[in-house]
Amino acid sequence: MGILTGNTVLAVDTETTGMSPVDGHRLVEVARVAVVDGSLAAEWSSLVNPARPIPADATRVHGITDAMVASAPPAGEVGRALREACGDLPLVFHNSPFDLPFLLHLFREAGAPPLLNPIVDTLGLARGLFGTGSNALGALATRLQLPAETAHRALGDTRTTARLFVELAGRWEREKGVRSLLELAAASQDIMRVTARR
Repeated sequence: MGILTGNTVLAVDTETTGMSPVDGHRLVEVARVAVVDGSLAAEWSSLVNPARPIPADATRVHGITDAMVASAPPAGEVGRALREACGDLPLVFHNSPFDLPFLLHLFREAGAPPLLNPIVDTLGLARGLFGTGSNALGALATRLQLPAETAHRALGDTRTTARLFVELAGRWEREKGVRSLLELAAASQDIMRVTARR
């Protein structure tokens, strides 16, 4: 039995109006994909009305326009639904230092409970296995021959993150002797701290 057997985690990805909620940027799309016993399961995504214009440079990355989010649900509604789905499950991100601040802001805006879940970062797991070279999500998907998805849209990137998590978790178990999800989460966060750009 592997470390994913009997466990459920949620992979999550966001698309935003910019780089940081501290600068007033907000979510425009969020998605989650459950990984149950090491297999991709239920998925969900939603556009989010950011209540502010989407800068052209952000639209060039993800293709989401003001017109697309004009009738999308407000942040509070999306935040409450997502926080409920997260429960206390371990969450998986690729580059959590980007996505997590946006989610934490979203949940605060929604009046939802704080997020205390274990966090697994596939970027940290990849750096631990492959070094600090090109570990972008798309590059890793190509390297590991994962199925192609629509890049820079929340659901496509979340599916890729979920598949990457399954692949890397297996490698960490086989090659580094990791025996639990909590150990995997801790290792991924340690590597992210050590390899953070100063």
